[in-house]
Amino acid sequence: MIRNPSYAGIYVFGRYQYRRRITPQGEVHQRVQPVPKADWRVHLPDHHEGYITPEDFERNQARLARNRTNGEGSVLSGAAREGLALLQGMLICGCCGRALTVRYQGNGGLYPLYLCNARRRQGLATTDCMSVRSDLLDNAIGEAMLAALRPAELELAVTALNELEQRDHAIMRQWHMRIERAEYEVALAERRYQECDPANRLVTGTLERRWNDAMLRLEAIKTEAAQFQSQKARVATPEQKAEILALARNLPRLWRAPATPAKDRKRMLRLLIRDITVEKLPATRQVVLHVRWQGGTCTDTTVTLPKPVADAVRYPTATVEHVRKLSQHLSEPQIVAHLNQEGLRSPTGKSFTLAMVKWIRYRYGIAATNFMRPDELTVQQLAHRLGISPHVVYYWIERQVVHARKLDGRGPWWITLDPVKEQQLRDWVRTSGHLRGQHSHTQL
Repeated sequence: MIRNPSYAGIYVFGRYQYRRRITPQGEVHQRVQPVPKADWRVHLPDHHEGYITPEDFERNQARLARNRTNGEGSVLSGAAREGLALLQGMLICGCCGRALTVRYQGNGGLYPLYLCNARRRQGLATTDCMSVRSDLLDNAIGEAMLAALRPAELELAVTALNELEQRDHAIMRQWHMRIERAEYEVALAERRYQECDPANRLVTGTLERRWNDAMLRLEAIKTEAAQFQSQKARVATPEQKAEILALARNLPRLWRAPATPAKDRKRMLRLLIRDITVEKLPATRQVVLHVRWQGGTCTDTTVTLPKPVADAVRYPTATVEHVRKLSQHLSEPQIVAHLNQEGLRSPTGKSFTLAMVKWIRYRYGIAATNFMRPDELTVQQLAHRLGISPHVVYYWIERQVVHARKLDGRGPWWITLDPVKEQQLRDWVRTSGHLRGQHSHTQL
């Protein structure tokens, strides 16, 4: 019914012919080749009653030709196919003029992207023309479509409603033709049974069985037609029409509904958009979509591409300089508190931590400020000055023999020692047998 013109009431002959070819090895190869319509030997329109009209048959052939993905001279395919990429078969590369294909990445192929690698596959380039995430372009074109349809939503719904009614009428006409054919077979079987000689019981029984079978087929077809008319018809009642009109007033909700299949969204786009030329601008990290609508109007939509992961997680220059300035008079914990108090966040949107500040200082070479006062000593310096073990100094700090402090409760101990206290400690070391032994060992 799709390709044979006989179903449209046309009798033809010579649609195909055999072509023979002799190979260099002397073998004869024969294959069937289609013949152009103008060269058909016989073409008789209205030869018999068809299931569809010749106009419908021609429209079907034109639609099949548009849906081909390998047709001569065709760049894009118009058929809406399965997949998450809504613009599949509608994008043209702005660099080479070829169609963009779809590649699925990630675990389970949940992340599609649009890719043009025709020149690289042909050896004309070493890199792909472009590669763009599909969700960026799909969202931009979806919003552009909703913006274009906002004034004409009601008119679009009425047109779709009429198309649904016409389709239902065409299907019911086919059911009526099947019923008429079955009624004709029942009448023919009945007439043959009535004309048969009753004395010939074998023939009479066969004709009667055929008559019963024809009536059963007729009842089955009528039942199927009634079920289709009550269940399969899309628009049959005023209530259903009112429901569709109500949905049309909120087309954005229908477009974004999770229950709407991706294939239906693709069909909506193909009703409005003819093709889209994609032009990538690497200098500004943008993609310009040149949309050509079915009515002939052309519009441009600019999409900003996200930064690479390395650039997205890199600390801004302003933040680094701010940390450099704070490091001159604040410690690292104080810098963390100051940044969070100002409401600053990391590139990933998190609050600053001590590890982040340490990494910024290490990565960008920010020297730490020495907050140790000139009159303070470290544990090693005091132990070397008195000639004792550092463990003794830690013992003194624990027993508060000497005054020591830590910056923000962490880091090394800084000891404050005046001359009087230093002389007391020296006398203690000299008079203590235990410490004098350590002093002697240290002197050696």
